Amino acid sequence: MKTTLISLAMGAAITVASSASYADVEGSTSYLNHVITANGAAHYLPINLSFYASTTGTRAIFFNGECAVQSNDNFTWYDVNIEVTSPSGVVTIIAPSNSDNAFCTGKGNGVLGNWSSNETHGTYYASAVGWYRVRVQGQLIGYGAGESVDMDDMSLIVMD
Repeated sequence: MKTTLISLAMGAAITVASSASYADVEGSTSYLNHVITANGAAHYLPINLSFYASTTGTRAIFFNGECAVQSNDNFTWYDVNIEVTSPSGVVTIIAPSNSDNAFCTGKGNGVLGNWSSNETHGTYYASAVGWYRVRVQGQLIGYGAGESVDMDDMSLIVMD
């Protein structure tokens, strides 16, 4: 009986502690069409969203998509960066975004194949109440003639 009461009390305590944790989705969107890029320039992907931060604090931002790189070598990859614009217009590239964040790579066989479903995420501190914009920028790093990337089935989520 004593063991049962202790187990029930512990279960109730864990339930109460667990119920205090939550995360709100402040914005989400998806883009399900192919986007093929065949150059080494940085491009914004056609997926972005705005969210209203009613309180200051850290947000988690998630981007995922299917990706394939056609490369003629083993040194070409698709870099993805998540960019947040604050209500005052300050633009921040959130970590781990930078030019060596290989979202997907090719096999070096010149074939646009090797599809993979990938995700990158980071955190951003919303320092003011207001509207924020999130955009995703991609760039084929190590681009050579005849190489390309195909992005598809993308989603973008912001959580408080």
